[in-house]
Amino acid sequence: MIKKEFEVKGKKYLVALPEGVENINLGIPLGPPDIMGELGIPEPLATRLHNQLFDRGLFSLDDVKKKPNDVQAALQTALRIDAARILTAYAESEKETLPFE
Repeated sequence: MIKKEFEVKGKKYLVALPEGVENINLGIPLGPPDIMGELGIPEPLATRLHNQLFDRGLFSLDDVKKKPNDVQAALQTALRIDAARILTAYAESEKETLPFE
């Protein structure tokens, strides 16, 4: 079996394929599972978190049980981008005149 990475709608996945098989639909999904809908996380944060889990090799329940610090790091990294956007928005708002002034 060989492992092959692929993307669907920006989300990274890994499958195991028999030697000589290229069609990912014939492979065994290794993960990570698409759980963002169950968590109620909106896009694009859901895709960023999914890919952070992928990048850390967190493909199964066993993986996340063994590496809870990596789960936390994936979440923090995915959220860091949103925090940067919030900081930028605050900085921009300070440049504008407030509507009640």
